[in-house]
Amino acid sequence: MKTDIHPTYHSQVKIACSCGNVIVAGSTQEKMATEMCSKCHPFYTGQQKLVDTAGRVDKFKERAAKFEEKKDELKKREEEKLEKRKAKEYKEKEVPAEVLRKALEETKQKEVALKEAERLAKKTTKKTTKKSEPKNK
Repeated sequence: MKTDIHPTYHSQVKIACSCGNVIVAGSTQEKMATEMCSKCHPFYTGQQKLVDTAGRVDKFKERAAKFEEKKDELKKREEEKLEKRKAKEYKEKEVPAEVLRKALEETKQKEVALKEAERLAKKTTKKTTKKSEPKNK
């Protein structure tokens, strides 16, 4: 190590904080001062100190409060919409007897037509199978 190029090291330097706390540590400076230490820093104490410049924190808090109000209004509106939808749920209407009778007649006619078609299909298949069979003499 070269001599006379390193600063002198002081092992018992007192570091004074603005809150009055004094910390003893080692340093190359003879005296030190600081604005915050572990005794008064909000992170370590759990207390929040706000340094407000030009009311920025107040403006932010106002905006946050307005946002919460709007959020509550939107929730209320959504709840009202849901209530309206529930009130307008589909209710089964009573079908007139005449309409039901016509629908039954139509389905019966379709069933009869299908049965007739099946019967005719069976007849034609029987005739074709009889003609294709060879006669034994």
